[in-house]
Amino acid sequence: MVEALRGFFGMDEDFVRETPRRPSLSDLVVAVVLGVISMALVLTYDGIADLSGDVDVWPNLGAIAAAVALLAYRRVFPLSVMVLLTGVHFVAAGSAWPLVASMPSMQVVYFLAMYTAMAYARRRDTLALATGAVLLAMMVWLVAADSYQRSINPDEFQPTAWYYVATLLLNAAYFGGALWLGRNAWRQARDADVLAQSQALVKAQAQQLAEQAVLAERLRIARDLHDSVAHHISLIGIQTAAARRAMESRPAAAADALRDVEDMSRSAVAELRSLLGSLRDVSPTTGVGGSMEALRALADEASTDGLVVTFELVGDPAGADDLTTTQGGALVRIAQEALTNVRRHSTADHARVVVRLGDDCTELEVTDDGLPVPRSGGSGLGHVGMRERVAALGGTVDMGPRSSRGYRVHVRLPRKAHA
Repeated sequence: MVEALRGFFGMDEDFVRETPRRPSLSDLVVAVVLGVISMALVLTYDGIADLSGDVDVWPNLGAIAAAVALLAYRRVFPLSVMVLLTGVHFVAAGSAWPLVASMPSMQVVYFLAMYTAMAYARRRDTLALATGAVLLAMMVWLVAADSYQRSINPDEFQPTAWYYVATLLLNAAYFGGALWLGRNAWRQARDADVLAQSQALVKAQAQQLAEQAVLAERLRIARDLHDSVAHHISLIGIQTAAARRAMESRPAAAADALRDVEDMSRSAVAELRSLLGSLRDVSPTTGVGGSMEALRALADEASTDGLVVTFELVGDPAGADDLTTTQGGALVRIAQEALTNVRRHSTADHARVVVRLGDDCTELEVTDDGLPVPRSGGSGLGHVGMRERVAALGGTVDMGPRSSRGYRVHVRLPRKAHA
């Protein structure tokens, strides 16, 4: 029984619902409307000849005004308002001014006070004690009122057992309904808070994963850059040695070797400058001149389980030799990520990988003919990786659904980095 009560009032919960510091406009409007209705009823009863003698107008209006003032602060001080309004005010008004306590509009006032305390109280253990005190006061008052009526009207007031059954059920529904609805409102606020915290945690973890992915990408590009620079430096060493040997006997050959050294030095420095500020990750590097073969092999490898992937090279194949190590590796990795997304998130049965070798830029286009698979959205880290890698090489990337059907990834990389 104790555990059930603790669970009902949420005494073991850590959640604390935020309460406003001042009455809201909606609280003020509700309190004023209920007060105006109650005052109008008092004045209406006072205008009826048979009832006017039993209506003490000003004390009744004063009691209603006090209830309205308390009700306006029901969410600011939920526990205090419940005790003062549903407990003290109800008992006092029921004893001194029965008309006030019995009006339907005032019954709504008392109901809202108990409902709001259950929905907003911060101290749930204090709420349980205060609720028990209010219910006990109500029970004592009902018994006392019944005994008083019996004593002053022994002949006229002789209720049957059904009267007490109806009274008990009516009060149980009244107070039980207020507590139950308030409890549900508090639990809904708690669940919404838990959901908001979970969403914030997921967002923070997604941001962390994205940062980790970018960091890993930078580390891989650092390895790519190492391979590229090492390649250039090795060639520079070979050409320099050749120039030194031919300097006296073949000055023309030595000059050609030095020009090659100059070109390779500029290329290495340009590539270093283009990548050094955006180091990031993916997978092993594809060597210069081998990227087209790697893309063709990737298309063949991806053509399984109902998905046919074709590779097309537009332009002079010899132009692929002008791609730097990092450019070739980036094209392979972007195509790999794009085809992985097709397999995971699309119903496509055909995809195309097209490379266009132009004079000024190299283009990679990966398209498919499928529809998105429902509820298969990814983390977005793959797109982050592709954009980072392309930006590191001074290129552009365009990703999104095609106008007809399917998805398209289009990458443009400058053929040579500019020093």
